[in-house]
Amino acid sequence: MNTSTFLNIFTVSFVSLVLNSCTGLNDDASKTKIRTQVIAVAEKYVMNQLAEPRKTESENGIISIGDSQKRYVIEPLKIFTGLIDDDQKEDAIVSVAVFQGQYQTVSEQLIILNTAGSFTLVRALESDMRIISLKDRIITADVPEHSRNNPLFNCKSCWEVVKYQYRTGKLVMIE
Repeated sequence: MNTSTFLNIFTVSFVSLVLNSCTGLNDDASKTKIRTQVIAVAEKYVMNQLAEPRKTESENGIISIGDSQKRYVIEPLKIFTGLIDDDQKEDAIVSVAVFQGQYQTVSEQLIILNTAGSFTLVRALESDMRIISLKDRIITADVPEHSRNNPLFNCKSCWEVVKYQYRTGKLVMIE
């Protein structure tokens, strides 16, 4: 192999490596930006549900917003981004725990779509489902077979994995 060929291979490899690493950084920055925007939408929704909201944030990013009656908790690990509706823009689902005093009363799933370049809350569902994943417009969730006030609510074998799609403003179960 001559020096010219070696330099060409080295140059192409180096440029590819730099471009790949930059793209990765841009992806991480883009995901961080999306998460920040989605959290802002979720916080606005929660604050509108309360009379005198007060916000606190823990060191690990858990956001708690409450007043004397209710408290909402937004956990970063319960924010799922991906495609939900029919366009090619990244959307999100945010799970929010709702407490009355020390007891969790329900969970809400906030469906936030990217429309016209900004994130908009399109649906808030009261459901104790636990989102597992959001991939290829399919929302996979763990769903309780019993209501929260039933003694079997916390029974680990009394939950089932269900797949949903967002269609015409509703979550529709798919097989």
